This record gives sequence, structure tokens and C-alpha cells, in this order.
Amino acid sequence: MRPLGVAVASTCVVAACHHLTTLSCQAFDEIDTSEERLEPWVQGWKVGRTAFHKTEVSSTILANEELWLEKGSSTQKLRILVPLAGKTVDMPYLASLESVEKVVGVEGVPMAVEQFMQENPALKMKRKHRTAHLENSGFQLYEGNKAQMYVGDFFEFDGSTTGQDQAFDRVWDRGSLVAIEPVLRERYVSVIDKLLVPGGKILLECFDRAKGPDAFRKQGPPFSVNASEILRLFDSSAYNVRKLSSKNMHSEAAFTQIGNDGLTVMNQEAWLISKTN
Repeated sequence: MRPLGVAVASTCVVAACHHLTTLSCQAFDEIDTSEERLEPWVQGWKVGRTAFHKTEVSSTILANEELWLEKGSSTQKLRILVPLAGKTVDMPYLASLESVEKVVGVEGVPMAVEQFMQENPALKMKRKHRTAHLENSGFQLYEGNKAQMYVGDFFEFDGSTTGQDQAFDRVWDRGSLVAIEPVLRERYVSVIDKLLVPGGKILLECFDRAKGPDAFRKQGPPFSVNASEILRLFDSSAYNVRKLSSKNMHSEAAFTQIGNDGLTVMNQEAWLISKTN
């Protein structure tokens, strides 16, 4: 992300995260306002710390597109949510697909959204005048060809902002869950849960700092999210969880950018998470 659009962001591995960070493991419960949460990411964009941005569509999407979107199984057009969107090229790609009705990003840094619109002129994004459900939300909305971008704090994003509860059929999380402070994970999942329809599917890309000294395994962002944590966050009473892939990034060039030479195994993993009710 881009430090994206929310309360948090990540210095993530270039191959997988949209986010940026200069924030240490600060106790986020001491940060009470959206402005305080977002300010470090706003400053990061201003000084050009955006090396995390990828110019290619995510390989996780390309490898799992048919499974995640269930192509050919329904005539229903899908609405896809992209939390902490930054200026990701994944959004215009998803918007180009026949099976997609609309792709909606949420980003907390106005400069990231400005660059997104400049770099994707074919989407013809324009500021939408405030409607009744936006009036008290604190969000700005830009809309274009099969794409929307809400500018504001993702942790404040809900049905009152969109004008509809359970507004999305799919969620694409590329490094957002690992970017946020661990104390915010339950809140992040709660936001998504309220927005996702029953039967909806989340495609999640995350990292597991699987082996190495504890000091390196606990570092972040990207923070480690292993299988046990995924299963804890997405309880089996409400979700079906399936690991799609796992690759040790230790030998990858991008691995060096997170400065964790003490790790011997840093798995980049893809998960398909399906909401059952």
C-alpha cells in the first residue's frame, strides 16, 4: 500500500505489500484519532518513500483468479473491496475483468489516491459530490469506470459509508493484514466481516516469519501472520480457510529490503477465506 489507506501501513517486501512504514511497534491503542493514525503514512508519501509500489499485477491474483472469483459459475457481477489500496495496479486489472461489476479501494493518504488517478487515466476517476450516506462519514469518494476510491481511515469504513451493509462479494488483501499492528487485527477483520456477504471470499497474501531468532520473527511490518493466527482470526464457525501456496522468500532479492537477515524462513503465503454465514 502504499501506506495505504488506513490507520497503518507497511515497509513491506516489494513483491507483496502495497504499504509503507516508518512507524515502530507503537501501541496503537494510544492513538485515538484517524489523523494521528494516518499522519506517519501521509508524511511518508510526501517524501517519496514508495519503493513498495509494484508495477505488475499480483502473481497471487493471476494464479488464483478463477478459484477466487469462481469464473463461469455464476452470471452475477462481483463487487471487490481492496483495503489499504494505495495506488495499486491490481485495481484497474480487476476492474477490466468481465465478471467484475466494481472494484472499491480504501486509502487514507490523499496523495496516493491522486497518483492512482494520474497513473490510471482510463478509469476517468472524478470526485463525487457528497451524498446523504457520505455526509457524516469523513470520507471523500472518487468514482470512475468500474472503480471507486474512498479516501479515509479504513477502520472507520462501514455500511454507513457505502450506503449498504454487506456490500462486497470479494476482498483482496495484499499485505494489509501484515502491515497493521497486531493489536488491530481483530478490529480489521471485524470491519471486513461486516462488509462481506455470506458466501463471499477473501484472497489474502501474508507473511510468516517461520524460522529465525525471536527478535527477527517479532519484527514488522510486515508482521508475521502464521496459520494459527489466520485460523484464530477467521473462526471456523463463520469461515472456511484454505492455504493456496507458500514460498520461502529468504532467497529472493526483495527479502533484503525488510532488513531481517537473521531469519532463515520467511514464507509468503496465499490464503482463500470463505465466509459461510
